[in-house]
Amino acid sequence: MSAQVKDTHLAILEAGRKEFMEYGYEGASLRRIAREASVTTGAIYGYFPSKEALFDALTGDAADGLMEKYRQVHDEFAGLSPSEQAASLDHITDETIPWMINYIYDRFDIFKLFFCKNSAGSCDSYFAQLVKIEEKSSWDFINAMKESGHEVMDIDDTLIHILSRSFFQHILEFVAHDVPREKALSYSLVLGTFQHAGWKKIMGL
Repeated sequence: MSAQVKDTHLAILEAGRKEFMEYGYEGASLRRIAREASVTTGAIYGYFPSKEALFDALTGDAADGLMEKYRQVHDEFAGLSPSEQAASLDHITDETIPWMINYIYDRFDIFKLFFCKNSAGSCDSYFAQLVKIEEKSSWDFINAMKESGHEVMDIDDTLIHILSRSFFQHILEFVAHDVPREKALSYSLVLGTFQHAGWKKIMGL
């Protein structure tokens, strides 16, 4: 990639970031992006085939990275023995939540775009994937505890979904309301501790 092509690519990305942040995905105009980047609208299509592709270039890597790391954490938890899973509830919050909050806050503008300025339904679809990972992990944990002889409370799919969704709603609120990183970390650790204490009660631990 030549220096001129690289500079134009970066100029379009920066102009796109400003446009999406101000107008959101639906209201963003490629014409305004082109004007801000000092290129023609046609030139933008030489770099990005659509407005969606431009938005994805700005947010996709960060969002994919969060998803992959979250899946990895749950896969590692599932690989523990039932006794190790039960014991880890006392410290998993302090280990898992900070990396997630810091990952997001290290890329705050990107996640502000992704969570708050995305196309209709896209953020919901993304959170649905995260919730699905959480739900599977919850059921795996429940089954492991039952097999270990713990008296697990009766719980159904709807309640699991509500519990799983609530954590991500907190994160969305932090970003949407520009909660400072330190407070987001503090709040999320308290909320995580609260939730895991509830899980211990549910699991009969």
